[in-house]
Amino acid sequence: MASFRASAGIVEVFAGVDPPDVLDAAREAVATGWHVEDAFVDVEPLARGAGPPRATVRFVVPTANDAEEDAAAWAAAKALAAGVGRVAAWTDLRVLRREHGRWVRLDGPG
Repeated sequence: MASFRASAGIVEVFAGVDPPDVLDAAREAVATGWHVEDAFVDVEPLARGAGPPRATVRFVVPTANDAEEDAAAWAAAKALAAGVGRVAAWTDLRVLRREHGRWVRLDGPG
């Protein structure tokens, strides 16, 4: 199994939505098609003045070739964005792949 992280910067939570619901929406959206290992909000970008906090979901995809795994990871990221988009405005969708003990950012699909 290949391990990935998908994340989106959270710009604004919609009126009437509790902030923890944003992470729940991200986790649930990815869990519809992939095994979720962890989910968290990364506030470090905000603390450094480098952008908004990020809703991040770590998940695995079945082993295949790299291109197929990466495509599946981007599909999971798009699901995350759709789920988050129902409860918050987001920006900067990212996918990272675990390679040799570190997280490597993947270019967008296409």
